Amino acid sequence: MIDINAPQFLQTANKFGIKLGLERMEQLLSKLGNPEKALSAFHIAGTNGKGSVSAYCAGMLAWDGKKVGLYTSPFLERFSERIRILDGREGLLSWEKDDTTGEIDSASLARLSDLVESKVKELLSEGQEHPTEFELVTAVAFLYFAEQKCDAVVLETGLGGRLDSTNVIEKPKACIITALGYDHTDRLGNTLGEIAGEKGGIIKEGCPVFIMDTHQRAVEYDEAEDAKKVLETIAEEKHAPLTWIRRDEAERTAQNLRGQSFILKNKSYRIRMHGSYQLENASLALRAMEQFVSPEAMREGLCHVRWKGRLEAICFDPPIILDGAHNPQGVTSFTAFLSEMEVLSEENPCEVIMGVMADKDVSSMLDILVENWCVPVGRITLVTPDQKRAMPAADLRNAWDMALRRSKEFYNLESCMYNAREKLIAVNDVETACRNAVERAFRNHAPVYMIGSLYLLGEARGYIEDGMRALGLPQN
Repeated sequence: MIDINAPQFLQTANKFGIKLGLERMEQLLSKLGNPEKALSAFHIAGTNGKGSVSAYCAGMLAWDGKKVGLYTSPFLERFSERIRILDGREGLLSWEKDDTTGEIDSASLARLSDLVESKVKELLSEGQEHPTEFELVTAVAFLYFAEQKCDAVVLETGLGGRLDSTNVIEKPKACIITALGYDHTDRLGNTLGEIAGEKGGIIKEGCPVFIMDTHQRAVEYDEAEDAKKVLETIAEEKHAPLTWIRRDEAERTAQNLRGQSFILKNKSYRIRMHGSYQLENASLALRAMEQFVSPEAMREGLCHVRWKGRLEAICFDPPIILDGAHNPQGVTSFTAFLSEMEVLSEENPCEVIMGVMADKDVSSMLDILVENWCVPVGRITLVTPDQKRAMPAADLRNAWDMALRRSKEFYNLESCMYNAREKLIAVNDVETACRNAVERAFRNHAPVYMIGSLYLLGEARGYIEDGMRALGLPQN
């Protein structure tokens, strides 16, 4: 996905598709003077939670007084979100209030894009292959962070790890691998062990590595064990000190719509984000950062981090929550959140907005939703995100209908989603769906849950905020 405000050279580069491999990236960076060699990087891979863990790490480093480069993908609303600098505590506190804080400015983006384009032309004249969109953007990020003399850089991989463009970093300060799951199986492998091998490709010689327990929701035990052995073998071969983070290391002490508090290693922490999986993400980030930042930076840096689109409560009254649950693991986490937040079950029947990509495991996602939904439902609006891979709203409605028919247990239970098939509405226009849902929620004092693709969240977030403003609702 490319923002129309991004330089034309980057906008048109998606035609080169997704091609894993490091050769093109290494050739391009060599032409650019190898800016990546100037970076003190923390490298993060995984299936779920990469963005949140990256943000947590960047927040702690910033509170410790460092000028921190943060490279993430995809963006939700603006291309410039992907390349950001948090300049110490002031930068982090400003980001908490203003989501645009620290994003690469348009002049720098255009200038560095022009520089990268000139080097690509040289490569093409030499008969080399054109770099992919992600490789070009990564090169721009490396140039920017080196130019701005960042003290530390947090790099989130784009796809996989071993052959990901960011994996040209030779000596990271630490490697971090988040929760594993089944995604991009066409490129990364059909088993969790194969996927672990790709993610573990970021582990470097002698570099400390921190890995979330491979035994996750929606992952079979034997598969998780295979993945664990694969990662342990890679770490041993690389002489990389390995620390495993258990899922239950953090003990939640409080939770409400404003966030949650927890205890880890007898110390108290607070985060703005929701869901038990965010306790896991925070635990992983804390354990990885404890040798690099002060205890105060761990505590304060963590609690000021924001991350859009991951169980994000953008309004408290009525509750409006956006979650990029776009695979079975994400949907499982979303339904777990609903069951944990008892206050939500006391609200009036909710508004649900959902849109997905057609190449995702939609059937499994819907089966999980049908079997585990636990709050009253008023309407389920199915939309078509503005993306060529999107599943049409009508097809998603049919998929919902099939999931409901499959669920014999569902029909034998008293469910808060009773008669759900009559509540399914297919609407192609995302803006209309969002505005109508917010108006009905305000009128009925009912929660709104938007779930599905991050592409949908990026497109719809502004429409929902516009609807909130029109009704005089304050944004969180």
